[in-house]
Amino acid sequence: MMSAASEREARYERLADAVEAGEYEIDAGAVEIRPGYRPGRPRTGDVAEETRPLAVRLTESDRRRLADYAERTGQPMSAVIRSAIDEYLGRHPAA
Repeated sequence: MMSAASEREARYERLADAVEAGEYEIDAGAVEIRPGYRPGRPRTGDVAEETRPLAVRLTESDRRRLADYAERTGQPMSAVIRSAIDEYLGRHPAA
């Protein structure tokens, strides 16, 4: 079994090979996702929507995937979860 770091490196290698083979179209333009959103705790004095903690049970593999993604993107896991919820609910409105 490969370690998480080895698996991550293998994924990067496969992605790099695919990009070099022309399987992806690279857009060098800027990406802007929720420009007003700032992850983490608000600064003292900032007026923001109140947040409340929510316990969520994840499988060990999902938690590992979340932690790996958060580490790669430099975000806290809670910020990744909030973004994922926002994106999912935006794409799948209730009937």
